[in-house]
Amino acid sequence: MTTIREIAKMLGVSFSTVSAVINNRQYVSAAMRSRVEKALRDANYQPNSIARSLRLRESRTIGLIVPNLGDPFYSSLMRGAEDYLCSVGYRMIVAESREDWKRQQDYLTSFSGMITDGIILATCGATDEQIATLPDIVRGAPLVYVDRCPLESKGISVSVDNVQAASDATQYLIGLGHERIAIITGPLNVLNASERFKGYKSTLRVHGIPLDRTLVRAGDHTEDSGYWHGSELLGLANRPTAVLGCGLLITLGVLAAIREKRVACPQEISLIGFDDFAWSTLLSPALTMVRQPAAELGAAAAKAVLKRMREPDQNMVDKVLLPTQLMIRESTAPPAQRNPTPK
Repeated sequence: MTTIREIAKMLGVSFSTVSAVINNRQYVSAAMRSRVEKALRDANYQPNSIARSLRLRESRTIGLIVPNLGDPFYSSLMRGAEDYLCSVGYRMIVAESREDWKRQQDYLTSFSGMITDGIILATCGATDEQIATLPDIVRGAPLVYVDRCPLESKGISVSVDNVQAASDATQYLIGLGHERIAIITGPLNVLNASERFKGYKSTLRVHGIPLDRTLVRAGDHTEDSGYWHGSELLGLANRPTAVLGCGLLITLGVLAAIREKRVACPQEISLIGFDDFAWSTLLSPALTMVRQPAAELGAAAAKAVLKRMREPDQNMVDKVLLPTQLMIRESTAPPAQRNPTPK
């Protein structure tokens, strides 16, 4: 590959003149700039981005770590972040933690070195003790949480208004006549799960419906988790008439349990899920879902991490909230009238 020095020698100019044109720095006459640019094009010159990042102490690259790229929500979030970063001259490296703390830790350690200028993280499931070590792992690198944020986050987070989203879903079910409403959340030491549970509880309380702890389950964002918790709920003597699944895979797991036990949905049980996706309407029944603006979340997180890089205040705390939309379809209906238990 042709080097800057070779191009400079060919043109009979100094190395610094060619470098100034490449980096758009210091004054170079229009005629000389035109000569250098033509020589660079003719030589198909490609700058060494690694050397440039070492020299300028920046890579113009942002790292994104998500739990599961197979989840359409995170795929859409990734595209939103990448589209925005590309529009402002940045690249993105994407990593998948696969809900594994050690894997996430290794990526964070790598990204917080010279590989990236900032990190966007949707954290995997972890213990409180592990989550507390996140600031130490990134060693001061600009970090923004998206979607899944630590419960006690002191940095910048980007998510939807989870309290309102869960409240809207619960309110809709109550409006249909449901009172025995079950909820399957993610781990409650993560902010989105905690806030969804909060929205659910507060809405029940407003309507004078007691919280039944047998109807509350904390899952782990997998289809298996939704299936097992859903099966247990359906096996209760006084089972719920509706279930709120706080994640796409959880919801699909509950739907699998409903089908396996041959419970009619929505005639015998209603189901609402989070994270609407392209083929929600193709399932039978078409799923009522809370739609999160995944691409917009990704773009907002990308903007936030660039802001964090420009304003490196270690104590900066900011919480960006985007609205959701309840997509009402066929998986919800008024509860069936049950025959009273014989005396």
